[in-house]
Amino acid sequence: MKRVFQVSLILVSVCAVLFASCDNTPDPGVAEVKVYDENNVAQSGIKVTMFCTEPGCVVTRQGRTNSVGVYTQEFELPVVLRVRAVRYDTTTTTTGLPPNVITRITVDSLCGEGFVQVENDEITSETITILECN
Repeated sequence: MKRVFQVSLILVSVCAVLFASCDNTPDPGVAEVKVYDENNVAQSGIKVTMFCTEPGCVVTRQGRTNSVGVYTQEFELPVVLRVRAVRYDTTTTTTGLPPNVITRITVDSLCGEGFVQVENDEITSETITILECN
């Protein structure tokens, strides 16, 4: 009786392992965007927008690069996305004396664009160099 119990326990364990290994559900794909400046220095805090350009596709994701200049996002289905990276630097200067104070705000922006094709079970990387926006 003890032997029958051991054999049945082994069969159940083998069936469980085989059943779990037959799961063909794909894992999500990961888009990894790396942002650098013209001197090849990683840029943190850059606003990254990923969006579809195909008709009927409504995928849009936004975020900021981390301390090493990387933004990652998971996608359940394969998709091709346009990637836009933008950094806005503002400078405020004040001249004159009250009541004749003039405040000027100067905005300097750096931009970069690219495409990323995300596939299930893969990490797809895109490197973007940000330069002065036109």
